[in-house]
Amino acid sequence: MSRIDTPLRIVMILVGLTVLFVSDLPAQKNPAIGPSGQEIYIDRCGACHGEYGKGDGPAAGSLRVGPTNLTLLAKRNGGIFPAEWVRKVVGGEEEVDIIAHGSRQMPVWGELFHAKNAAGQQIANDRFKKLVAYLESIQERID
Repeated sequence: MSRIDTPLRIVMILVGLTVLFVSDLPAQKNPAIGPSGQEIYIDRCGACHGEYGKGDGPAAGSLRVGPTNLTLLAKRNGGIFPAEWVRKVVGGEEEVDIIAHGSRQMPVWGELFHAKNAAGQQIANDRFKKLVAYLESIQERID
């Protein structure tokens, strides 16, 4: 065996081990696309409103006022999803239970939907649209 064969074999073994290790890692998200509306919901709303929006999240029992069942927003609005109202509530323009959601100076949603510059605000607006679309998608059907 020559001196070149040994380093080459070591490199090949290392490359093979790296391929095996990396193939077991979960797929990484494309940061340009960002999180889905469902992922944003689970991260920012799910603890109180529950995994499926029914108001039964793990933190719901510790609140003085129970979380809204978000799957009934359209039903409570004559069958029409109130997208503009949801936008105002999440965006901090419409008052909601301050105890549950924090003050308007420091809402629980923070910079997720509000950025300090135009480029950041475009990303924030995209996140917001995804969240509202997700909430609309989980509405219970009216029979």
